[in-house]
Amino acid sequence: MMPLAMCSEGEKVVVRGIAGGRGVKIRLESMGIVPGAVLEVVKSGPGPVVVKAGDSRIALGFGEAMKVFVEAAG
Repeated sequence: MMPLAMCSEGEKVVVRGIAGGRGVKIRLESMGIVPGAVLEVVKSGPGPVVVKAGDSRIALGFGEAMKVFVEAAG
């Protein structure tokens, strides 16, 4: 597992866990970022991390993306 912020653009990943307080978890869950969700990394690197979850594109701050632990889909 690794933080979402460390993933490469174009990579498809599965959310395995979220490290953070209740507020962070609720915010991410409201956007569909929950354990088991498949995400595609649209933009990585410095600044916000943009992922595609279903038909939505979601921008996460780098700090938030460091709290989402993922592994390669497949």
